[in-house]
Amino acid sequence: MKTLKLSSKGPLVKQLQLLLNILPDGIFGPQTHQAVLFFQKSQNITVDGIVGPVTWSLLYDGWEILNNPNNEEEIYSEYYLPNHGYHNQPTEKKHIFLHHTAGWQNPYRVIDDWGERPHKIATEFVIGGQSIHNDNTEHDGKILKAIPNNCWAWHLGIGHQPLHRESIGIELCSFGRLTKGYFEKEENGKPKIIKRDKNTYFTYVGQEVNPEQVEELNKPFKEFSYYHKYSEKQIKALKTLLLHLANKHSIDIREGLPNFIRKEGVKAFDFIGTKKCINSPGIWSHSNVISYKDDIAPQEGLVEMLLGL
Repeated sequence: MKTLKLSSKGPLVKQLQLLLNILPDGIFGPQTHQAVLFFQKSQNITVDGIVGPVTWSLLYDGWEILNNPNNEEEIYSEYYLPNHGYHNQPTEKKHIFLHHTAGWQNPYRVIDDWGERPHKIATEFVIGGQSIHNDNTEHDGKILKAIPNNCWAWHLGIGHQPLHRESIGIELCSFGRLTKGYFEKEENGKPKIIKRDKNTYFTYVGQEVNPEQVEELNKPFKEFSYYHKYSEKQIKALKTLLLHLANKHSIDIREGLPNFIRKEGVKAFDFIGTKKCINSPGIWSHSNVISYKDDIAPQEGLVEMLLGL
């Protein structure tokens, strides 16, 4: 493939611009140059604004996922909620919200649990993970679709707002925040230490976590420095799903949280309120619309993936 740089023109520049999801005018100007720099930085390759063999190869990796000729069933498996588990009202989707389950690794059990509840609370997709005991990866990276036909369920906890029905929710199976050296819970309205071991990581329900399943953040997020790590297979599956949904629903997945990360760093995961999300279609985190939520956590692998979209 021919090398392209500032001032290049022609059909190949248009192809580059389509891959970068910017206006394809066939002129390699400042906007295209900036988009190439962002892409190269996100992929941890030489950031020079010149599109050579390495940059072309990485661009086409994403393009092949986005335009995969395989059918949807090869991206995810259908495991639908019972009819009472969702609103049978197809809607146009403008947003994607990322969650984690604060629980175990099996996506089938997550959906089964939702189906047993009387309320229509669920996300459209669930991505399986790995056991906190590091002894089971059967469902790691497995994508299940729980809600059919562009229907929806409550998943944000923000009341009767359009973000519920106009967004696609994706859950990563993960326990979320962890404590190191102790486990505490409330008794009579006050925190009480239940377990103490300086070399052990605990979930919020007191389960011990294998150290290989722990991510230590550079800065605390929602007052916690340790989180159950999103696996490589989960992040890869999430990227594949995001690219698929972007193509299917015409959602610009570079907007929202990814763009906000470029401007604010990991502060982009903090609470910003529903108004900004409504006015900015794209990808957002549950923590962006509920101040006490900590899903999704700004883990390194997740941030790199989002910046590479």
